[in-house]
Formats: sequence, C-alpha cells, structure tokens
Amino acid sequence: MIFCRELNKSFEDKKNLFKELKANEKTIIAQKKLEIKSFEKGLQVVSNQNQISKALQDETIKGIKFDNNYYYFVVNSANILDSHNDMHVDGNWNKTVKEQQGKVYLVWEHQLNKENIIAFPEDIVLMTAKIPFSVLGKNYEGETYSLIYKIAKDKIIDKTAKEWLEDGRSLQASVRMQYIKIEPAFNSKDFPKEKETFDTYYPLIANKDEHGEIEYFWVVKEAKNVMESSLVLFGSNSATGRIDNKEEQGKTTLNDIIVEQVEVVTPTQKRKRSVT
Repeated sequence: MIFCRELNKSFEDKKNLFKELKANEKTIIAQKKLEIKSFEKGLQVVSNQNQISKALQDETIKGIKFDNNYYYFVVNSANILDSHNDMHVDGNWNKTVKEQQGKVYLVWEHQLNKENIIAFPEDIVLMTAKIPFSVLGKNYEGETYSLIYKIAKDKIIDKTAKEWLEDGRSLQASVRMQYIKIEPAFNSKDFPKEKETFDTYYPLIANKDEHGEIEYFWVVKEAKNVMESSLVLFGSNSATGRIDNKEEQGKTTLNDIIVEQVEVVTPTQKRKRSVT
C-alpha cells in the first residue's frame, strides 16, 4: 500500500496513485498556494568550525561578503525534500528578495507581536547565496541556494535572543512563506510533463536517504516571504540556521553555524523576552 498525504488515502498500486494525483492536481496546488506556511520539524546539526571558516572565505560562495559585525540567518535552503513533499529550487526567492526588502521582521516562534520582535524590518537585509551544505553542518554533497537574513549584531533588540546568540546557543530559523509557483513531479511515463519535471529535479534532492521510495513531489519555483521569519525550536527544513563569527582572546574565529535546536528551557530557567 502507498499512502498519499495530499489525498489522505492509500493506494494499492502506483498507477492509481498518479491518476488521482493528476485528477486533483489543481486542487492540491491551489491549497498549497493558499496556505501561509511556518513548519515545525527538524533536528540539531553540529558543524566543523574550521570547515565553515574556510568555506565562508572561499570565493565560490557567491552573495556573501562575510562581516563579523553581522549575524547571517539561513531561513530556507533549496534541494531539500521536506516533510510536506515540497522541494524549493534555485531562484525561488529572487523575486521576494526584491519586493520584501524592509518589510519583514525577525521574531520568536512566528508570534508577530511587540513582545516577540528580535529585529525590525529596516535592520534586515534579505539576500540569497549558494552555500555548501557542509557549511550548514550537513553531509550532503554540493551547494544549496539559500534565503538569508543579514542583521547587524547591535540591531538584535530582544535580550534573550541577544544573550543566546552571544553565548553560542543552537537556534534554528524558520521562514513564514507562501507558495507562488509550483509544479508537480511524478515518476510515471503516463504523464510526460510531470515525468520530465521529476527527472530534472529528482537528482538534485540532497536528502534522498532520509526518505523512502520517492514517487512524486512538488517543485516550489517561486515563494514569497510573508511578514517575518523566526527563531524556533524546530523547522521542516533542517538545513537552516545562523552563520556567525566570534572574537575570542584577540583571535577571530567562526564560533558556529547555528542550524537547529534551541535547548529546552526548564521551569527554573524561564525565558524572558523583552524589547530594549
């Protein structure tokens, strides 16, 4: 039996699966476009700081001129098949980077209110860059096109965020987004267009080993960053986080690239959020 999440139905064979997916394609895509997404699923990633430092100084990383006075939050990355069978691809954030400059916040856990603001829109630079997966602490091959928030360290206004970032605590970033352009990818010769899309993008999926047999997925060719991105406990795309530099005893080294999980706060360590 093959379970289809989109149809909430199990199929005995692939032929009927693809037939019903195609019959419901417009409805599925319309639903995906209507949703404002901010997922919560992921895992912690620990990275090698020497590799990160070398990678960030490498000219092959286009789009980043690293500055120790800034934090760089990777809020989304391409070529990762997420828990919703969606895969972002190169260029899908190009339009939103142009249109949403000065319009998005960095907040806690997708709670857009004054108590949860970490950085204001005017202090956030939206940018994209291709970053080696190794920089994000991933054992995948190649690079990943990423949406990045560049924020001056002195513009982080939430005390808890400031303390946690300075202390090097592990934090994961999560984008609030809306899909604009989506294409289906089916591993079926009965649907030539969808098969061509599948054959084009399936080889680019970096995390194939984390999934079972992949028979179909949804290619996100354009997405919009809506209102904010957040620091969260978990996110659906685990290749996200912070690229940071830290000076220690007069020597500048990369502290870490923070990619995933905030440590659980016990009742005796209640987190206080405040705007200064």
